[in-house]
Amino acid sequence: MGIGDSILAISCLAGLMLALPALLIFLNLGFYDTSTRAASRLAKGAITPFFVGLIPVLFVGGPAVLFISIGSFMQACGTIFMLLVSLWAFWGLAVVARLIGMRIAWMNRRDENALVESISGAVALSFAIAFPVIGWFIVLPFGLIIGMGAIVMVMAGRFGQIFTGNPRPKPVIQPQYQTTLEPQPAEA
Repeated sequence: MGIGDSILAISCLAGLMLALPALLIFLNLGFYDTSTRAASRLAKGAITPFFVGLIPVLFVGGPAVLFISIGSFMQACGTIFMLLVSLWAFWGLAVVARLIGMRIAWMNRRDENALVESISGAVALSFAIAFPVIGWFIVLPFGLIIGMGAIVMVMAGRFGQIFTGNPRPKPVIQPQYQTTLEPQPAEA
């Protein structure tokens, strides 16, 4: 391995360290209601979401790897399944980052702000993942599985509401800004 290969490897790692928080912030803000519900569900405990998250990993990710290894048409199907599982897993990791950001904001006694929580949590989680061995083999897999489980639990609850006819609950975190265009009375 020459000096050029080392520089290339370090450059790739630095690019990934910058790209991961951006992806997590985009997923948090793009799927705001679901991410907020999943983060609040994850704040209650991580044991149940871990075991729920194992289900898609084993029963969707496992066959996807098997299909990819078979080849031919099944390889294309396995690749599509693997892309869907990867999107689902990174969405779950974004939920874990949001929870970390909520805890950081709580420790600093700041008001609830989705953007600040997403940024601080994504940066903190990406640095935790970057630590050798612990980040690669403990933080990343457990974060992916726990986040996927929280997403599954929230989505299953939402589908249950649709089929039972119950109204959709309001998001846990309400926006702090004014949503109407009516003029407000002047304060004295």
